[in-house]
Amino acid sequence: METSKPIKRTALRLAAGCLLLGGPARADTTADWARTAQNPMADAIKLPIESRFDAGYGHQDQLDYSLAYKPSMVAGLADGWNIVNRLDLALGYRPGTESGEKDSYGLGDTTYESFIGPAGERTVYWGLGPAFQVPTATDPQLGTRKWSAGIGATAGIVKGPVVAGARANHLWSFAGNDDRPDINRTTFEYWLYANLGRGWWIGTSPVNTADWEAASDAVWTIPVGGGFGKVVLSGQQPINLKLEAYSYTEAPPNTADWSVILSFELLFSEERLLKR
Repeated sequence: METSKPIKRTALRLAAGCLLLGGPARADTTADWARTAQNPMADAIKLPIESRFDAGYGHQDQLDYSLAYKPSMVAGLADGWNIVNRLDLALGYRPGTESGEKDSYGLGDTTYESFIGPAGERTVYWGLGPAFQVPTATDPQLGTRKWSAGIGATAGIVKGPVVAGARANHLWSFAGNDDRPDINRTTFEYWLYANLGRGWWIGTSPVNTADWEAASDAVWTIPVGGGFGKVVLSGQQPINLKLEAYSYTEAPPNTADWSVILSFELLFSEERLLKR
């Protein structure tokens, strides 16, 4: 019995040590995944579903709602280079913007863009590639009725707990319904995230647009705001959860006064997905 007591004490100490080590290891994993979620050129596959509420929309200050699927998938090219493919597909409800205009429900236009850039973990990242928009909208109010193409680019830094960068594209229409306005539109998104540890983060990532074919009072959409989020592990599956809110310093008439965005994002490393 006497010899068993030291053995028991040693076993208890080892178990306690494993628990202490397990906590930080799990936290470090979620912190790494948070930085991966925030870097558009990360060597990962991301499957986000975004629920967006735009308040104050239309002539009666109603609620515009969209549910978007925005997958981002990385693939290897030549040695040392990756291509990241991004898709933006949304279902939505849009109230009429003018008196007598009906409300609309359905699928919106689909946007695709790809970025080719250096592979692997790095402090400075960048990517460049084509962008397209396909007129998949099921209702005229939800889309442009135009085929568009252009170019996109992204760049930024990952330094310790900070991830910062920007993404931009410009689209021109080249075919489609002649009765609809041509597309000549710039989209510019910038982000700044501070990672707080254990998967928690705060930051901002507003998406600004400039419609160069619109009237002078409807060219710019400029949101201001931010939010917070956390990467959690469901078993071994990382999930990035976020809540953001934005108001608008500039926006076309009869569009939203402010927006709230909720997002649920599944994250995968390429190697882990291939093993499934």
